[in-house]
Amino acid sequence: MKKNLFYSLLLSCSFSTFVSAQSTLSHTTIPIDSRLFEIYSGDYLENLQTENPFLLKRWNFYLDNSWYLTELPKEKDMASYTTIQIEDLSKFNIFLIERNFDLKRNWDKQLVCKIENTNQALVLLAGKEFNEKLNKFLAE
Repeated sequence: MKKNLFYSLLLSCSFSTFVSAQSTLSHTTIPIDSRLFEIYSGDYLENLQTENPFLLKRWNFYLDNSWYLTELPKEKDMASYTTIQIEDLSKFNIFLIERNFDLKRNWDKQLVCKIENTNQALVLLAGKEFNEKLNKFLAE
């Protein structure tokens, strides 16, 4: 009888430790990139931490991984490209750029925009390419 009680107690402790560990893993708080506060309210972003952490994780990744800068080739005619203004590249927020210049990401093709008063271009990845990059990041 004492042996059965001991095993029951051991099993109960093991189970509660397992449940506690799983609970901790599943409720890891996703940090909020400070650039998101320029677009969304703090209450909304904090709500996302519990209600839709995947979206918050996607947006955090999107801020740095959905675009890149490149030098413009001198032989290219840039007249047909959208020209955008970026005051400080060190404080770059892709969400603000997309909103302020009404940029629409294409699913199949990247979008190239000339940055005013520079010889650089902002390249928005195609939606499909970004999703592949995101899926690879999430799998790591």
